[in-house]
Amino acid sequence: MKKCSKCGTENSKDALFCENCGNKLSEDKKIVCPNCGFSNSVESSFCENCGSKLLEVQSNDTVSNNRDNTYGDLPEENSDSTNRNQKDDPEINSKNIRRSQGISESNNLRNIIVAVAIIIVVVIGVFSLRYFKANRQTENSRDSNSAVLQKDKSSSEKSSRAKNHSEISSSSEKEMSDNSEKLSVTSLTNKQNAASILVYGALKANAPLFKGNYDLALKNSQLYVSLVKLDSDETEADETPILYELAPGQIDSSCGYKLGRNREVYFYSQVKNTPGFSRISETTQDEIVDYINSHHLVNKVNELANETTVYGE
Repeated sequence: MKKCSKCGTENSKDALFCENCGNKLSEDKKIVCPNCGFSNSVESSFCENCGSKLLEVQSNDTVSNNRDNTYGDLPEENSDSTNRNQKDDPEINSKNIRRSQGISESNNLRNIIVAVAIIIVVVIGVFSLRYFKANRQTENSRDSNSAVLQKDKSSSEKSSRAKNHSEISSSSEKEMSDNSEKLSVTSLTNKQNAASILVYGALKANAPLFKGNYDLALKNSQLYVSLVKLDSDETEADETPILYELAPGQIDSSCGYKLGRNREVYFYSQVKNTPGFSRISETTQDEIVDYINSHHLVNKVNELANETTVYGE
């Protein structure tokens, strides 16, 4: 029978808890003699068989806990012992150091490779960006140059067409002007005849003194023509008896001309150490008019004729 230590109820020997209050029932404790192995009651201090001093009996839970603690401590002791042995072993320490160094070197190498890869990617990106920018600028420059060339070509073509048109128009106008202002022998006035003979003598015939009188007449905007009637002994058979003296102003004349009976023109000028005028060359009125018209000197002749004064008509 097991007696509850809390309420004092007697329970069966197999009961684990009190049938009255539910308190856990403790097992009967016995002390085994370490000398002879005899089981003694708990109250005994000495073995009832051999008289040896007894130790207090421990409960099964305590023994179990001690056993667990004992076996649980063994791995730690073994682990500590193993660790101490490993720490004391130089070869193991060297291997551990080499392993740590290898891991560190591997990590460093990996970091270097990653850094180099990043640098390469950045450099490639920068050069690619510059390449695309350069290509873009080249394309823009090419397009701009092409546009400028096209514009210049178009402007040049327009300018050329305008120039050709202007030249054609100018030529047409000039031709029309020349055609409308051309001189005619049959319609020449005395002033036009005198001016055309002076221009021809200065520019074409290169008659002495005609060039100087022509330049002065243009400079002074004056041309004086004096009609001098001659005697028969002063006139050649093919000439009319009138001398047309030319002077670029109110000064003595030094050159002149006579007209023939068939539209001839005879140039006269003063010759050094010779009194009066002498014939130096001749041509025809038709030749003079053709020269004036073909060399576009009609306006020049008309301007000079407008500044001409004729005396003795």
